[in-house]
Order: sequence, then structure tokens, then C-alpha cells
Amino acid sequence: MVESKWKSWWEKVTPLPLFQLPEAPRYRLQRAPLVQAIAQVRYPIIARLESLSGIAPLQDALREDFPYMEQEMAQEVSLVVGPAGPAAGASEASITWKLTNDSGTQIVVGAGSASLSAGASYTTVEAFAADFERMLNALISVGVPRCDRLGVRYLSVAEDLPGEDRSWRRWFKPELLGWAGSEIIADGVLETSINQVMLRQPPTGDLSGPPADIQATVRHGAVPGQTQVPSIPPLHIAVPSYLIDLDVYSVGHQRFQPASILEQFELFHQQIDRFFFWSLTDEGAKHFGMVNDT
Repeated sequence: MVESKWKSWWEKVTPLPLFQLPEAPRYRLQRAPLVQAIAQVRYPIIARLESLSGIAPLQDALREDFPYMEQEMAQEVSLVVGPAGPAAGASEASITWKLTNDSGTQIVVGAGSASLSAGASYTTVEAFAADFERMLNALISVGVPRCDRLGVRYLSVAEDLPGEDRSWRRWFKPELLGWAGSEIIADGVLETSINQVMLRQPPTGDLSGPPADIQATVRHGAVPGQTQVPSIPPLHIAVPSYLIDLDVYSVGHQRFQPASILEQFELFHQQIDRFFFWSLTDEGAKHFGMVNDT
């Protein structure tokens, strides 16, 4: 039995004002739709991290849990649009380092950011948090002095059942789906429907800890097959599905202290966990194999 990919792991019962939702019980999902979890920190640029000699201490610190490393060249292109139409934009190349293990979990480190990403290798939030802590401690070894942004992002994809149009309508609450999930739309007509909601909450009370406002971007909706979602790495959705992309983050300067950053990670994940639990109907809970953990 696979342990939940959404399970709450804090015992303290507190209301969370970001989503104004009751506490989710401890639960497991045997067929969780989670396809990718990401935890990312951004920090002031450290130029030497683009060199082999500069990244070597970090590789050594992570070698036991992430033994494989490869160099990647990222080409970032910006597009400038003016009255005359699209024009060629600036192009800038940057070097990143990808560290992986046999399970498929990966860490991507650049001069100004580091990301932990798990897809099929994700088992529990506890295990993911442990890998995140390893990454944070390794960044200390290369002299990262400050965290400028912390983000936690979970992407779930609920695929349509074969031969059933918009089967996800039975799994998620109407409050989430909106009219795109109603009978207004005939079967076989909906191509795509993406909604985005952005929230902001001061870091006070139960949300205290981060150095600046806690923000959330909630993207969700129906997507067609062969959809590409920007992520780390990019996410490919092969068949028509319902996407739930929950991104909670804070942008503000704080000392690079792994223990404090990990506490904020836990807080952000808790927001994500409660929202996803709320979104499920009773039939959705059954479809994804929800089991209460007492």
C-alpha cells in the first residue's frame, strides 16, 4: 500500500487563513494524481556555481543520496513585442547542474537558484522534506548567504477515463470546476479551460515565519492531450486531463538557515494539502483510493 502523496504531517490543529479551510484529517491516497512536487530556493547569484570547481563541494555533500551529476546548458530567450510586431529578443545562456539518484528524484542547481523535484519517485512528504533538507544543507557548503524566494509547488493530473468525456467532473467539487464542468457544455466540445487565482496573505498569526507576504497561485482546468506545462523538468500531459497546479511561495530576504526554511516549507505544503483535500468529492476520494490514517 503506497502512503499518501498528500498526507498532512503536523499534529497541531490551527486554522489557516490563506484558504479559510478546516484542518484535513491524516489520510493516504493509493492512486494519487500527483505527478510532480517541487521545492525551490532562490538566492543572490554565486558565479562560481557555474564552474566544476565551484559546484564540487555541493556535489560532495550530496554524493551519498544523489550520486549522479550532469551539466546542462539553459538558453533563455525573451521576446519583445512592439507596434511593428514581434522582434528578436535577448538571448542568454546559463549553466545548471542536475544531480539525480536511481529513484528519479533530482536536484537542479544554478548560480541563483536550486530546485528539488520528484515525480514518480515521490512517496511521502516526509521523505521529500528530508531530501529538501539535504539540499539546503549542501547549499550552505558552497556559501549561499541568503534566501530571496522560497516556493513549494505540487502538480496533479487527473486523466479522463477511456470513453468518458470529462470524467473528472465526478471527482472534483463544482466550486472548483465552475461552468466548464457543468451540463452547459455538451460532451466532446470542451478543448481547454484554464483558470488562475492569485492570493496574498501577510505572514502573521498561524502563517508567521516567512519574511514577506505568503502568496499562492492556483492554476486549474481541463487541458487537451499533448499539453506541455512549464516546470522542472517540463511536464508532458499525454491525454485529456484535469490539471491542478498549486504554487505557494514567499519573496523576501532572509538568512539562509535550513531549519527556518524547512519550517516554512512545511507551512506552505500544509496550505496545498488542505486545498487539495477540500477539492475532492466523495467519489473523487474513492477514485483516488483515499484511506484515513488514524
